[in-house]
Amino acid sequence: MKHLTITGNKLALLLMFVAASVCFSCGDSNDEPSVTPASVQLTVKLATEYNKVSLGKVKITLRNTATGKETKVITDAGGSALVSNLPVDMYDVTATYSMSAADFKTATGLDAEKDSVLFSASATGVQLVPGKATALNLELNTATTDNFVLKTIYYAGSDRVKAASDYDQFIEIYNNSSKTLYADSLCIAITTMNRYGNGHPYQSQRYVYLEDGRYDWSKAQGMPENIDANNAYYYANMVFMIPGKGKTYPVKPGESIVIASFAQNFKASFTNLRGDVIKPQAPELTVDLSHADFEGAYERTKEMTNPAVPDLIIVHPGNNTYMRLSNNGKEGYVLFRSSDPSKYPLYLYPTKPNTQGSNSQFMQIPVATVIDAVEVISPTNDGYVAPKAIQKKDDAGYTWAKSGTYSSMAITRKVSRLDGTRRVLQDINNSTLDFVEMKAEPKAFAPQN
Repeated sequence: MKHLTITGNKLALLLMFVAASVCFSCGDSNDEPSVTPASVQLTVKLATEYNKVSLGKVKITLRNTATGKETKVITDAGGSALVSNLPVDMYDVTATYSMSAADFKTATGLDAEKDSVLFSASATGVQLVPGKATALNLELNTATTDNFVLKTIYYAGSDRVKAASDYDQFIEIYNNSSKTLYADSLCIAITTMNRYGNGHPYQSQRYVYLEDGRYDWSKAQGMPENIDANNAYYYANMVFMIPGKGKTYPVKPGESIVIASFAQNFKASFTNLRGDVIKPQAPELTVDLSHADFEGAYERTKEMTNPAVPDLIIVHPGNNTYMRLSNNGKEGYVLFRSSDPSKYPLYLYPTKPNTQGSNSQFMQIPVATVIDAVEVISPTNDGYVAPKAIQKKDDAGYTWAKSGTYSSMAITRKVSRLDGTRRVLQDINNSTLDFVEMKAEPKAFAPQN
């Protein structure tokens, strides 16, 4: 065997190399800076109108918007909980509480419709800070089911090649009461929101924002100074109204009306707005809207309308050519009633001095006229959630079609219970809890819990 001779200098160099390698290897497992975890101090209470009864234990869910991971805790009987060792990230927090029918009657003087009444509260986009306890106060509330509600919102569309793209969008409105209601003069507003809040790198620097990231509409050109522009109104880029003379369109309890962008059978061949004849390769991915109750086409897109289906009254068209919903999931849907919504003023986005903004105009809708509202916010790929524009009293949370754009999936309100054969839909004014994702289908119901 041939022996290897190592001189003193070579041995020293070899030992230095080995030592450096060991040090590098040791440091390699700790080269990422450690981030101190965060915590949340939760305080939950009932809304003041229910303070005649004591609060019990409340269920809390903290959802990490970046990972989707949920952390669930239960408060003490006083509504307090400390949640520790949370990864530093953005969270959506939801609280739910079931009040007994007896306590509900003590608090309100009203009989509950079932054995318990569900209360909820939410906070969205809560950013945690390393090593600190973020204080979060939540107020529980509930809602009654005695009016129209938004039942299904199908905004995502279907496959662009094999189905109908976003031509097959629709909104379904449901009579959730026990009496016949009339759809005449019912209005649907598609409201705007600031998609990127304060501090986000994509936020436009042309506009004026509030501390919570919403647009500061009080700074819009021509806005009166003696109104609460940011809290008493919503701002819609499209507004539609159902026609009628007061009792033209009755809707019985447990029945609904479907409003289509275009009332066509998209499972069969159809001609699109470019004049191309489209034969869906996968008709099961789209829907038949030929029996819709109303459609939202504009004069410029009449070639795709169904003569047998009544048109909506276009109150404010926005920069669109038909009732085109954002398939990215960044809008509010507001149901309200007004005998003459065309009288509502229009405003541009609030811009900074000497700055040119978008020329889009938004109709100012009084919050006091709202019957129902659902906020759709689809988080970005990294979990960022846009600031809420819909007030918590109208929608304490938000929802979205989690399967994404062109997925054929809709958001549909849950069934709460049966009243005989009539389905009563869940409406606690919290779309995070009220809605589920399901395959889009007019008049279909979500599976009952």
